[in-house]
Amino acid sequence: MANSARHFVLFLTAALWVGGAAAQDLPFSDAGDELPQDFTLPLSDAQGPAGMGAPEVRDQSVLMESVHDPKAPFSGYEDGGFDDFGPEMHGHWPGLAPIESTGTWLRRGFWYAEADGVIWNRLWNRDDKLYAAQDPQVNSPTFFSRLNPVPILTTNRLMYLESAHPGQDGSVRATLGNFLFRDARNRDHTAEFTAFGGGDWQQDRVITSTVNFGLQVPFYIDGFNRSFDNSTRQTIDYGSDYKSFELNYRVKQRLGRDQLVMDANGQWHRAAHSGFERDYLAGLRFMNLGESLDWQAEDIVVLGDDGRYQVETDNDMIGFQLGGGFTYQAPRWSIGISCKGGIFANDATGQTILDFTADDDDDATLFLKEDELSFIGEARLLGRFHLTPNISLRAAYEMMFLDSVALAPSQTTFIPEFAFLNTTGDPFYHGASFGFEGYW
Repeated sequence: MANSARHFVLFLTAALWVGGAAAQDLPFSDAGDELPQDFTLPLSDAQGPAGMGAPEVRDQSVLMESVHDPKAPFSGYEDGGFDDFGPEMHGHWPGLAPIESTGTWLRRGFWYAEADGVIWNRLWNRDDKLYAAQDPQVNSPTFFSRLNPVPILTTNRLMYLESAHPGQDGSVRATLGNFLFRDARNRDHTAEFTAFGGGDWQQDRVITSTVNFGLQVPFYIDGFNRSFDNSTRQTIDYGSDYKSFELNYRVKQRLGRDQLVMDANGQWHRAAHSGFERDYLAGLRFMNLGESLDWQAEDIVVLGDDGRYQVETDNDMIGFQLGGGFTYQAPRWSIGISCKGGIFANDATGQTILDFTADDDDDATLFLKEDELSFIGEARLLGRFHLTPNISLRAAYEMMFLDSVALAPSQTTFIPEFAFLNTTGDPFYHGASFGFEGYW
C-alpha cells in the first residue's frame, strides 16, 4: 500500500510537470510570425490547464528588425494588414491593438497615386512696368534713368503691369507611381509619372485720358519711333500659363525597426518606431511656359485711328533633373523637406504683330527664336497625416523658380529693326498645396 501511494504521487508530479512545460512551449499558429525568440507571449486560460497562470514577462518592449522580402514591397499582412500574428490569434486574443508597422502600415501596395491642388502666387518681374501715362515727361530719354533716380509724374493716370499681379491662381498636380523592388538596404525603388499645370495668370488694364490724345508711351519702349503716343484710350491683356510632365526614378528609405510593446492588459502591441528617412530622385522633365500680351490703343492723334500690338512667347524646356529629401516619419504622421532642379534646353520662340489702322507704313510682323539654357528648381515643406494604411492627407508650402525664359512683356518695343527675343525672364512662384495620396 505504501509502495502504491508512493508510485501514485510520483506519477502525479510527473504529469503536472509535463503539462506545465507543454503549456509554456505551445507553438504559434502561424510559422511566419515576427516575434522575438527569447520572450514568450502571455497565454489566456483557454490555452493552458486550469489554474495555470501566464508566465511573467519582465521587459515591457522589445525592438526587433522588420523582415523584408526584397521581391515584394510589403510583407506580413493578412485581411487588411492587422494580422501579423496570424489570423487565428484574434480568436484567442480579442481586442488586439491596431498594428502600425513599417511593413503593414506605411506605404503598403504596389501602386500609388498622389493628387494636389496648388495655389501659387506669381512674381514675374522685380518691378512694375509702366506702359502709358498722361504725362509728356515719359517721352524724355532721361526721365527713367540713373540721371533721375526718383521720377515724379504730374498725374495719377498711369497704366502699369504689376510684377506680382494677378497674384494667386490654382494649379493641379497628379502623380502615378509603381513599386519596382526593395533593396538590401531597406529602400523602396519606384518609377513615377507626374503631370502639373492648369494655372492661368491674367491681368487686364485700362486707361483713358481726361482730354483727347493725352496718353503717352514711355521712351524706353518706343524710343521716338511711331507708337501709341497721343492716344485717348489704351488696354492691355496679359496672360501666362504652364504645363509640366515628369518621369522620375525614386529611391526612398524606410524605417528600419518596429517596436513590440506590451499593453497593460498583458497583450502585445506592434508599432512603427519613429525616425528619419531620406529619398533621392532622378529623371526627365518637359515644361512649357506660354505667354501672351494684347496691347491696344484708340484714337491715336486722330479720332478713329487705332493700333494693336500682339505678343506671344513659348518656352519648350526639356532636360534632366536631380532631387532629394529628408523626412521625419512617425506612425501616424510625417513632415519633411525636399527639393529638385536641373538645367534644361529651352527652345524659346516669340511672335509679334504690330498693326496701325490709319495706314500700313509702320506695321510689322516678326517671328523670333532663341536657343537658351534655362533652370527650373522646386522646393517643398510637406506634412502628411495617415488616415489608414492606404490613404494619407497632405499639405505643403511650395516654391518654384524659372530662369532664362522669354516673357511676353519683355518683348514689347516699337523698334522692329533692332528686335530680338529677350530670354532674361525669371518668374518665381510660391504658395500652398493640399491633397491626398493612396496606395494599393
